[in-house]
Formats: sequence, structure tokens, C-alpha cells
Amino acid sequence: MFENFDVKEWASLKDYSTIKIGGKARWMVFPKDFIEVQQILKIVKNNNLKFFILGNGSNTLFDDDGFDGVIISLKKLNKIEFKDNYVDVDAGINLFALGQKLKMQGLSGLEFCYGIPASLGGFVYMNGGCFGHEIGELVEEVLVLKDDKLLVLKKENLKFSYRKSNLQDCVILKVKMKLKPEQSEIVEENMNFFFNKKKETQPCDLPSLGSVFKAVYGEKTIYVSKMIDTLGLKGVKIGEAEISKKHAGFIVNTGNATCKDFKKLVELIKTELAKENVYPELEIIMLDK
Repeated sequence: MFENFDVKEWASLKDYSTIKIGGKARWMVFPKDFIEVQQILKIVKNNNLKFFILGNGSNTLFDDDGFDGVIISLKKLNKIEFKDNYVDVDAGINLFALGQKLKMQGLSGLEFCYGIPASLGGFVYMNGGCFGHEIGELVEEVLVLKDDKLLVLKKENLKFSYRKSNLQDCVILKVKMKLKPEQSEIVEENMNFFFNKKKETQPCDLPSLGSVFKAVYGEKTIYVSKMIDTLGLKGVKIGEAEISKKHAGFIVNTGNATCKDFKKLVELIKTELAKENVYPELEIIMLDK
């Protein structure tokens, strides 16, 4: 079915997730350009197959039983084009590689996310952010695939809010951002500052999916990780999944954790938070079989 593409059958999803959890995918396809993405999605639609668009797997919990459908990995979509202070970037590039390219080009603005193991497309899709910044602040336009058509959505058509965008029903292919010229040495200093801050406060030495829950906004902002810490849940373990001792907002894989272990910890946290009348949304995606 996908013999004309770079495809792996029964691919281990553990190898494509930053938390190293998951069974096998029936098909994992690696399109090399936007046309191939369209072609693959057409095959998926014509055969009524389930599918999932995958960036760097830094925000997705795969099922222990795998995925009975098509995982479309965008990792080969990684081209970058520079023009003045603008940069056009394919959605599949990871933020580490992008940060290094921007440093060499002397462009500043994206240093805050250096060290996050996400793809650009996934980060824009969820309007990812940290340290008081969000990626949506920099986005000028996005090339997407929607209803089998390639569309360019300009800034005025884009809506970004906390961990959300209006791109949820699109496949993001390319992002244009406006950055600021800066000396490469200063860009590197900024990158190192944010990266070191992450390493000091987050469990970067263990597989995880980053922050599990979104903050809760209301009359006052509730940072869920602080509540989890206050409730004494840091270090609580189910199987080999653990609420990080370093940052209570993270669940880490201490060895061979399963999806089941992870979900049980999530339910435990939700139960304890509900006793405090706090009901946060998940920041991660849980992909069923």
C-alpha cells in the first residue's frame, strides 16, 4: 500500500517517543516532501485507515498495544530558508537543530525553547512555550494541508492562546517566523541560559513527555506542578513510571515504564487534585490503539 514511500511496518513506537513507551505501529511512513504527505493522506482516506501526524514524539503517549493505523512522521521535512529577518522552516525540524541554524544565521527570538525536544510543527500546533514566551508570538504565516488542499494562513487568520491554536484540524507543513538580527555569540549565550535553566529545574536526564498538565487559569492561576508537590506526590511510583522528584509536573520513565503505568499515575494525580477542586487539562496527547 505504501511501497512507493519510505515505510516501516510494525515499527516500534518506543523509538519515536521521548518517553520511550509504546507498542508497534502497523505502518510508519516518512514523506520526503509536501506532495508525498498529500499522497499518503489520500491513500489513508481511500482505505479508511486511522492515522496520526507525528513530529518528534515529545508530547505523545503511545499505547502499549501500539497503533493499528498509519503514523505519518514528518522528520524528513526539515528544510530552512532565510530572507532578511524572516525564516521559512519545514514543520519536521526539531528545535535543537533549528536553534543551531538560527545561531549561525544571527537571528534571535526563539532561544527560549532551545532544549525542548519537540518539532517546530508540533510546537506551533499546541502554541508551546516556556519562561513567559510562546511560539505564536513569532509566527507570521503557516502552510497547512486542510481538506486535501494546501493553504497559506496569514497572521491575521491565526489564533493562538494558552497551549492552543486554530490549527487543530490541519496538517502543518511549513512555518514562517519573524526574528531579530543579533550577534551569533549573544544568541548562543541566550540559548545556553535557557537550556541550563531547563536542566537545573527539569528531569532532562530521564525520558519524559514534558509537562503533563496545563496550568489552570481563573480568578487566580494554579500551577499544577506546585499543587502536586504540595500534596506530597513527588517521587510516587507506579511500575517504573514516576512523578519526577525534580519537577512534579513531569512523569518520567525510570526504566521500562508502560503506558498503563503512566495512565495510572495520571489518574492518581487527578483524583488527589479533585479533592482540592482542581481539574486541569492534559498538555500531552494520549494516542489509543
